[in-house]
Amino acid sequence: MKVLTPDRCDAIIRTSFGSIGVAVEENEVAAIRIFPDLFVEKMPRDDLSAEAVRQIGYYLEHPGTCLDLPVKKTGSETCRRIWEAMMSIPSGEVRTYGELGSLLRLSPAAISLACQENPLSLYIPSHRVIAITGSQGPVGEGDPEHPDIRIKYWLLKHEGFLRA
Repeated sequence: MKVLTPDRCDAIIRTSFGSIGVAVEENEVAAIRIFPDLFVEKMPRDDLSAEAVRQIGYYLEHPGTCLDLPVKKTGSETCRRIWEAMMSIPSGEVRTYGELGSLLRLSPAAISLACQENPLSLYIPSHRVIAITGSQGPVGEGDPEHPDIRIKYWLLKHEGFLRA
């Protein structure tokens, strides 16, 4: 699936920071995307999108949980390897692009690109991969007012890595 837009979502859950859209293809979740500052809701079209909405809602209330959904495997072999490694990062912890790159024998740029291409936000926790860690938390992520960075910080606070 190309970039998921709200009109292509099978369900959209409204959150305090925006909305989260879900797209289903052939009985698998093909995409989960966060839409910062878009406050809309769309009732699920089918049982799988309803289950995805239920699990996302549960995660938003209980940050240590993981989504357990059938998902469509997409992306290059390298991206899938990186995404698998991201999924092993526990809630409340982070890895830097460099740490994950060293572990996988890939460049930090390859890790960053995989984060950008992640089609399954929250299911693949790319928000747990950061530039560097400083005494106040992630450093070098970009403008903290940028909607994507605000969401990343919100998720890291939600999971207990950053203090509120």
